[in-house]
Amino acid sequence: MVLRASFWTWKLLNGEKIPDEMPTAYLMLDGDCLYDCAYCTHAKSSKTDPSYLSRVTWKEINIENLLANTKLFKRICVQTVNYKAYAKDILSLVQKIREIDKEVLISVSTRVANKQELDTFMNSGIDQVGIAIDIVNANLHRLYRGWPIDYTLELISYGALKYEGRITTHIIVGLGENDMELYEIFKKMKSLNVQIALFAFTPVKGTKLEKSSQPTLERYRKIQILRYIMFDKNQEPEIKFDENGYISDIKYEQIPDIQNAFLTSGCTHCTRPYYNDKPTNKVLYNYHKG
Repeated sequence: MVLRASFWTWKLLNGEKIPDEMPTAYLMLDGDCLYDCAYCTHAKSSKTDPSYLSRVTWKEINIENLLANTKLFKRICVQTVNYKAYAKDILSLVQKIREIDKEVLISVSTRVANKQELDTFMNSGIDQVGIAIDIVNANLHRLYRGWPIDYTLELISYGALKYEGRITTHIIVGLGENDMELYEIFKKMKSLNVQIALFAFTPVKGTKLEKSSQPTLERYRKIQILRYIMFDKNQEPEIKFDENGYISDIKYEQIPDIQNAFLTSGCTHCTRPYYNDKPTNKVLYNYHKG
């Protein structure tokens, strides 16, 4: 088992200070991925340093160090590369954490293989399982991820109905989809009570899509607001789309704290700092604190 921690998590585990509060520990179970997602640093064809996931550095840690410091965090979030032994390692890691800490919340984000595997995870001590959609356009989902989006949606629906409120998903904006496609998926996830962790596509050197561009900040802000008013404020917005399926206008009831739409989204206590932003950027796609 190779266990890594995001840079700020690594610093906290080693007794160092970080600039902001971070209630979630971000971990990665690492290995040679079985898949070849076109945008991922861990894809089989990727030439990127494997210590990276997206643009974040993940330093290897000793599991005993984690187990001795779980009380530093309210949630432990495990991103899992889908190598051959990933399922066994997930269960082993969760068991070790639960033996010494019954209270800390545990999230696992992985490419769940089937319903049986999902059932095993959900009954292992994991609070929430993230099943990433990533790409909402069906044709591009198959092209860039290598399997049909309907299979992903079926797994999410199965888990959401059986384990209410315990399934989450990831959606990436800027991989060839239009806003209408995002809206349709948002409505489906809302009906299933599945929370969405929203990302802006970030091209990373060494991946198949390294020369592609990020979505404009203006477009991403519209999608962030759409997610916020639907999921956090429980409003049904009035949306106008242009002839290409992009939002031209969006109307909703007045929200005094609308700036909170630009914070990271997903599980409770998630801050996920600088996942698709550089710390030196003056304006961020996802802000990690209010």
